[in-house]
Amino acid sequence: MTTEVGGDNRVREMVRLLTELQDIDDELKDISLERGDLPEEVERLQAKLGEFETFITQRKVDLEDATRKLAERVLQHDAAKDKLLKYTQQLYAVKTTREYDAVTAEVNFAKQEITTCEKEMAALTARKSELTRVVDERLSELEKVRVEEKAKAADLAEKLAETEAEERQLLHRRENVVVRIMKPLYAHYERIRKVKDGRGVAKIFDNACGGCFAVIPPQTQVNIRKQLDIVLCETCGRIIVP
Repeated sequence: MTTEVGGDNRVREMVRLLTELQDIDDELKDISLERGDLPEEVERLQAKLGEFETFITQRKVDLEDATRKLAERVLQHDAAKDKLLKYTQQLYAVKTTREYDAVTAEVNFAKQEITTCEKEMAALTARKSELTRVVDERLSELEKVRVEEKAKAADLAEKLAETEAEERQLLHRRENVVVRIMKPLYAHYERIRKVKDGRGVAKIFDNACGGCFAVIPPQTQVNIRKQLDIVLCETCGRIIVP
């Protein structure tokens, strides 16, 4: 498959620029491989730190709420005990059946309130204990992740320091090359590169496409070597260059 780009000199210029662009992208890929999965790993750990911190903050709010409610129930429990003592003492001073029934009702109500408070206090105490345990465990995990993230970030910073200048130069070169390539050709190159393991250009290799190794007809090879036009691999779509 061929694509029209103009005269012979224009074709040669496009072939040269596309070949240079592929070389630059190969070098950029090498830099990325040298860094390995450190960028993704650091990003993952940072996201995990954020999740842990959010979880801990939420559980601390729950813990404060449980602590506040427990303190309220303790005060309510103590007040109910005071009432029970007061009304129990009043039973010895009542003079009528009506007064006795009224004071007895207050005694029973105070007892019921004490029982309810004690149940709620037990539940809140257990909740506080569980929340404290969960927060302490997650704080321990958070510290481990923080140490790991710090180490990975330091490794990444070192790798970036080693390759950043080279990468910046390559990206600058790439921009200068891209602006001189015909837009349809560059669009095709990028489309193929993204789906073909980073390679949008392939050289003839042993009478075949150097990308997918599909055999190239002899006359097509002649046209490619003479740079009469831009030729695309019939199988993989890569731009074939000499």
